Amino acid sequence: MVQPQVDGSIQFELFMPDARDVRVAGTFTGWEERAIRMDGPDEGWWTLCLHLPQGEHEFQYLVDDGVWLADYAAHGVKRNQYGLWVSLLRVEAAPVPAASLPAARAA
Repeated sequence: MVQPQVDGSIQFELFMPDARDVRVAGTFTGWEERAIRMDGPDEGWWTLCLHLPQGEHEFQYLVDDGVWLADYAAHGVKRNQYGLWVSLLRVEAAPVPAASLPAARAA
């Protein structure tokens, strides 16, 4: 699953207790070329927190250098040009903290 964080980063989480290695690969990594290793497993969960550019991204999890998995709890899935399911991720602009907004003026 993917979860936006308060600081604008994205938390990736995958439950794979028997995996030896899990990586995130996608349009933001050049796919397998620069796949990013996730931390884990912590009680079976693999995690990774990334700051990604605003926009639409596609990704999959690469498990033990051979199994590609889509994340059906992401922002959607679609078939890629190879007929495989890839996950969709929408990164919105990071929210502006209320403390940094200018105070409203009285009319």
